[in-house]
Amino acid sequence: MRMLGRLSALLAIAAAPFSSAFTARGNGLLSTPNVNSMSSTRSLLLDSNVHNKYQSSLNLMSPHDIVDADSISSVASLLLSRGSRGSMENAVPPSEGVTLSVLGAGFALIVWFLINEYKFLKEKSNTMVGALDKKAKDFTLFDLIDYRLDYFFSTNEWAKVILLFGLSYVLVVVGAGLLVIGDSDDYETISEAAWTSWTYVVDPGAQADAPSELIPRAVSLFVTLGGLLVFALLIGIVGESIGEKIEDLKTGKSRVFESGHTLMLNWNDKSIAVIQQIALANESEGGGVMVVLSNLEKEEMEERLENAINAKENPLDLMGTEVVFRQGNPILENDLKKVSANTARAVIALTPPDFDADEADANMLRQVLAIKALDEDFGSDGERHVVVELQDVDNKELINLVAPDFAEVIVNHDMIGRLMLQCARTPELAYVLDSMMGFEGSEFYFDTWPELYGKTFREITVRFDDAIPVGFRSADGDVRVNPEDDDVYQEGEEILVLAEDDDSYEPNDGTYPLTAGECEEEECLTGYQAVRPPEKVLFCGWRRDMSDLISQLDEFVPPGSELWLLNKIPACNREERLLDGGNKAKLKLKNLTMKNVVGDHIIRRDLKRIWDTDAQGQYTGEKVTLDQFDSILILSDETAMKSGEKGSTSSDSRSLAAVLIIQDMMDKMYQVKKRKFATNPELIKEPCVPVSEILDSRTKSLLNVANCKGYVLSNQIVSSVMAQVAEEKDINVVLSELFSSDGSETYIRPVEKFVDLDEEDTMSFWDVALKARNYREVAVGYKPADLDYADAEDFIVNPPNKSVPRRWKKGDKIVVFSLED
Repeated sequence: MRMLGRLSALLAIAAAPFSSAFTARGNGLLSTPNVNSMSSTRSLLLDSNVHNKYQSSLNLMSPHDIVDADSISSVASLLLSRGSRGSMENAVPPSEGVTLSVLGAGFALIVWFLINEYKFLKEKSNTMVGALDKKAKDFTLFDLIDYRLDYFFSTNEWAKVILLFGLSYVLVVVGAGLLVIGDSDDYETISEAAWTSWTYVVDPGAQADAPSELIPRAVSLFVTLGGLLVFALLIGIVGESIGEKIEDLKTGKSRVFESGHTLMLNWNDKSIAVIQQIALANESEGGGVMVVLSNLEKEEMEERLENAINAKENPLDLMGTEVVFRQGNPILENDLKKVSANTARAVIALTPPDFDADEADANMLRQVLAIKALDEDFGSDGERHVVVELQDVDNKELINLVAPDFAEVIVNHDMIGRLMLQCARTPELAYVLDSMMGFEGSEFYFDTWPELYGKTFREITVRFDDAIPVGFRSADGDVRVNPEDDDVYQEGEEILVLAEDDDSYEPNDGTYPLTAGECEEEECLTGYQAVRPPEKVLFCGWRRDMSDLISQLDEFVPPGSELWLLNKIPACNREERLLDGGNKAKLKLKNLTMKNVVGDHIIRRDLKRIWDTDAQGQYTGEKVTLDQFDSILILSDETAMKSGEKGSTSSDSRSLAAVLIIQDMMDKMYQVKKRKFATNPELIKEPCVPVSEILDSRTKSLLNVANCKGYVLSNQIVSSVMAQVAEEKDINVVLSELFSSDGSETYIRPVEKFVDLDEEDTMSFWDVALKARNYREVAVGYKPADLDYADAEDFIVNPPNKSVPRRWKKGDKIVVFSLED
């Protein structure tokens, strides 16, 4: 400590010669160099009075004292006053005073810092020695210094910059002092010496201009070598800073400054499809901005998006939409603020992958609460809302409890279950719903048309050439799908339509006659009656929400129907699995009787032996063959539902294999019956089309190659639904009713229900739509008999030329929304 104190005083003394090295004569004007001033400065160092005061100052310093800048510069002040005695008539130029003050203050600050660090390390060492309880000291002073440096550089972001400036400062000052003391003839002022020293630091070539004497050249060499070290440190600091900034940009740490954008939280197997649907929705506006926040690395998400864009099959087209990725935790307020969640037009919260159902839904609840905590007024204006994906329908009330005003819940398993049940009974329905759900064809829109106020829904049915009226939305937000004919469109209400875009339709002149569909009520209701006998349904595979799926099926089928469950779970364990650990109530079926079959649906042997077993695994004697079923559903493997992309591929592979095997077996059974009952063809029943749940949309092409007609692209449809609800929150009510057994569902009717082909087979689609209103059904499209559903996509929903008559024939199908099957 005493040594450091002496060093500080000595450094202060070193500045003393500078006072005599710059003098000016007469009124502060600079004169010719005063050579004797430097020699008088050297003699000043030998002055006994000064030496005594210097020595007494050192003696006053205690090793335990914290030295401040004033005490360190006291000796320097004494020397300055001593050095200027006898020449008071000479004034110091202001520039030299500033230079000397800066150099002296900097040295004082550095020495003050070093002394205090030494005191801290000394106290730390004593504390450690005391803690060792007189045991052998197992560390050195250098260990403590390493620890202190590590702490300083890890906690102070400016540590490297401070080190750079500190080294530069020391080199300039030391070099300037040595030049002044060692070569007074060439460097008369401290400013000149400091500038020369600075040029040595920043320019290695400057030493070529150094004086030929030994001392100036030695000083220039020393300072230049130090300057090279400083320059190397500078390059390292700048390079590292730029690298860190680029890395921050790569990892998406900067804040997103957007408003009116669509925000997607989390990344799962539906993300690419959601991005595609949002891009389609923004196409009419020339594009938009979509921000994605996920725990995945930003580069990984960008790579997945790039792969989807460059895919050879069904490439992703952003259509002008910009996608911005940020890495972060969607349940943290700070990360939500980073992506401007409080200014987003809509938030799509996807279920995080690799979570079980309850854990995933709990995570979604936290996300909704985090958004609400970020902005308490979020959604209060009715313009902003959150679309939340849940796994279990029982958890839906939790979201509605905390965010009833701005959260729209999509229970994907529940929705897909209802969709598959409808498609199993009418496999062609998958084409219709696929066309209706996305933004590629016609989708749902609300709009106000004052010129139609006071019109009934029947009148409005034929008022749009390029849209299909479906219902009304009242001023208080109540949505009425498929209203009664005499329901009047009131002021303040909006009309719900199916249209290609929100600006692609407008009312016509209203001259189309309404007489085509007029008939007496009894005549209309008795003209066509559908008879629904009991059904046999086969479920292949098992899902966690099997209990919900069976309950939904019980609502759809007529009394006396049978449900056969074919999977590898032992029959004795199925009742417990249906209870889901006590989370589900025991099934109370009204229309269904369950039959249990143990086997694997991708093994032919098991598909040939569809025998009912009891809870003990014993055969009951009931058995059935594949060709006897009215509907066959191939469910996605439950392990794939939470295994991400790899699980989806594995599940789709099993589903594809099952479809091919079942179709092949049923076709062979059908050919045998055709030969056996050739004289009684009425006894031959055509086999049903097995419907498979497909998770990965890329599997669709393989299904087409294998001629598999029945499939439901579950993730694709859920993504489309979420995108539509993100664009218009009340669409959730519409879609919920279309998928519910209590509301207006989607059906495919034979044209004979509305058109008597023997008496009048030529009429327009509007005429058919008016006739459908007699059954309180909304006709949304048709499929010509000579086209399959893939080729008839332009007619299935919102067909063109609605007022143009066409000839209807047997085999034509009408797509309707109806309250009854």
